[in-house]
Amino acid sequence: MGWKRPATAAGMVMLLALAACGDRVENTEMPQPEQASVEINRQGMEGAKEENQAQGVENNTSTMGAAAEQSARTEDADAKIASDVQSSLANDPDLAAMKIDVHSRDGTVTLVGRAPDPAARDRAGQLARGVAGVKTVDNLLTLG
Repeated sequence: MGWKRPATAAGMVMLLALAACGDRVENTEMPQPEQASVEINRQGMEGAKEENQAQGVENNTSTMGAAAEQSARTEDADAKIASDVQSSLANDPDLAAMKIDVHSRDGTVTLVGRAPDPAARDRAGQLARGVAGVKTVDNLLTLG
């Protein structure tokens, strides 16, 4: 057993020596390749176009703005329709206690929830149809 102690000590000395000799990596970030040079202004100062117009591209923001404005108006109208239908349902004494989700898209109203009986289900559909701006009603109320 006398040989184990010197062997262990020699092993520890070797491990410490190897640890001291090891290369330390200070920067662990991956090197980034250089980016290719891009010619930004091919026309030069003489051929520059107006600030808002690129060569060969028509800049028609009025059409884009009109489409966005129309979409916003449609969303506002649908939100108002859904709100009005929800108010109409809440003001009905037979339906006020029911939890009915109302969604509207392009004037089509969808009713989702539970009705206690077929009469309540039909009444909710009738009230929704009576709201201004409603084109059709998709009555998905289930009985139960």
